[in-house]
Amino acid sequence: MQSPHAKNTANGKLNSNISEQDVLRRTTRVLRQLHHREKQWLSSRTEAQLSSLTQQGQLSLSEQMHYGEVAFVLLHLKPCAIIDFADDREQLDDYVRTVIQPTLCELNALGPQARVLHRGRDRPETSSAAWYPREFKLVCSRVAGQMSSPEVASWTGAYVLYDELWAESREWAQTCLLDPKRTTVSEDELARGLDYPGSIPKTSEDVQQIVPVSYLGRMKSESGEWMSDRWECLTSFIVLQHELPQTALHRIRYQAIQMFDIEMQVTMDTSMIEQFPMS
Repeated sequence: MQSPHAKNTANGKLNSNISEQDVLRRTTRVLRQLHHREKQWLSSRTEAQLSSLTQQGQLSLSEQMHYGEVAFVLLHLKPCAIIDFADDREQLDDYVRTVIQPTLCELNALGPQARVLHRGRDRPETSSAAWYPREFKLVCSRVAGQMSSPEVASWTGAYVLYDELWAESREWAQTCLLDPKRTTVSEDELARGLDYPGSIPKTSEDVQQIVPVSYLGRMKSESGEWMSDRWECLTSFIVLQHELPQTALHRIRYQAIQMFDIEMQVTMDTSMIEQFPMS
């Protein structure tokens, strides 16, 4: 039974007819707009700016898009996401201001509708499955203090996307990256907050077992056509060979992104295992 307190955002009047499908459609529409904003922003860059964003061609432009990361946080899968152009944080500030922040305003307007739908139906704390629609309030905050990790010399100037109404998300962001008293964050802490299923190599034997993993996606328009002519990076991480079974379970959870009309496929690069065979 739906609450009589649901509001119709079009006219501000009470509306008892809002459904989960309504919220899903509206959320998907905002994510499509985010995809469009990202493409538009990238197309406005100069050759020099694009070279900086891709680290002189080492990265694809789609690795600088974040609609997938935003969707995974919305789905209650990733507690947080880091938004960063490590080699060009001047462009990053403009990107967050003109692309990310307007999107968060639009998404957060949907949060109260989801609250009404799920009042009294909290998600079990033990569940790791996707959960949407749900109440949320996304925040994108700049890392202002001097912060580093074993693999990244400085996170200062990067942004962390988190959900202020999700305790694990809020506490991780504020404790691990936004606390001005802290200067370092461990790779294990990063993996927990970013929901990475693997771990970084700690020994020479681990290095021989690295498997880079990418979740690639393509989003459909409202008419059902692909919005891009190629697969785009939704998120990426590394795992060790013995962690591949848990990575398969992680992938199954993340397939829930399809509810936003985003198809997903997985690529794994095992060449490093072949290049560094175990002795």
